Amino acid sequence: MTDMSQTKKFIATLSQTPPLASRLGDNLRRLKENNQQIIKYLTYPKTVAGNLTKLYDNLNITYELLTFVSVIPAVGQAAGTLKTSVNLLRREVKPARDAAVRLEAKVKPLREQLKKLDPVLADAIKQTETINSTSSTFLTKFKAVNDCINSLPDGKPKEVGQNYLNQFSAKYEPDVANLNKALEAASSVIETFYSKLEELRNKLNPLSAIDSAINDVLRTLKPLIDQLNNLKHSLTSIKIPIPLPYPHMVSLYDIFKTLGRFIDLAMKPIQSLVDKILALLKIKLPQIPGLNILINLKIDIPSIPDFAALLQAIRNPFDQFKLGIDLFKLDCPPAPDQTDFTSQLSKQ
Repeated sequence: MTDMSQTKKFIATLSQTPPLASRLGDNLRRLKENNQQIIKYLTYPKTVAGNLTKLYDNLNITYELLTFVSVIPAVGQAAGTLKTSVNLLRREVKPARDAAVRLEAKVKPLREQLKKLDPVLADAIKQTETINSTSSTFLTKFKAVNDCINSLPDGKPKEVGQNYLNQFSAKYEPDVANLNKALEAASSVIETFYSKLEELRNKLNPLSAIDSAINDVLRTLKPLIDQLNNLKHSLTSIKIPIPLPYPHMVSLYDIFKTLGRFIDLAMKPIQSLVDKILALLKIKLPQIPGLNILINLKIDIPSIPDFAALLQAIRNPFDQFKLGIDLFKLDCPPAPDQTDFTSQLSKQ
């Protein structure tokens, strides 16, 4: 009786290939399907850094404008509370902005690499599908031939067929084993990489709410800044005649600054604008929850796997195994034009 342990080992090894290829394909598809979403989260630091920079600049502008127009007594008295709020907020914003800028510098290389990843993943998925299909089809065929040969009555045809299966198995089982190892290793690498991306995404998730709060403050400041700029322009561009020490034209700003006795006269051209400003000065700046989270955020940037090396490690043993598949021509029972396995194998 022929020892079929080599053939059994080959079948056992090859039986692992389709599920391993399927697992790798699933991992690749999961990464591909979520890649754009991950990129979106990795864009949050850039967006937040840009908006915090804009907010910090706007807070500085607001503070400077409030200081400038405070030469108008009514405005100066009303602006005090808001100036304090603006000053406190910009003290909070500055370190958060700096943290966001550092965070963006850290995540940007990974984000740019991920943007190029979809075609690589698509090619890898296609390869796993080919391996899955090829190995499944051949496994079915090989097992059928093996079962057929083993069911034959003892004799030369059975012995020749079993010997051939053992020889084929001994030659190509190491290639299939290496293929399985490469598939499993690639899956492990990608699972670990995806897990780290998920962890990174979860850590960056709070930045979305922070950015929304930043935009609330920007929207609140905009009408105030617009009107303050209008008032500043009016103070510097509008001039009225002053009789002392001789009749001459003086800007409203200089009147409020040095000629207090003419304030009532200077107020007339800008009274409606000042009223608008006084109404806007009553605003309360929205809070920005989470700035401390941003400032203290610590992240680890995973390295993108070397997909080319992973796929090459898979392709090499698969190509060798594929050569064996192409050479495997044994049929059982023998094809109609073949009298037994000996004549079949003699033509290979």
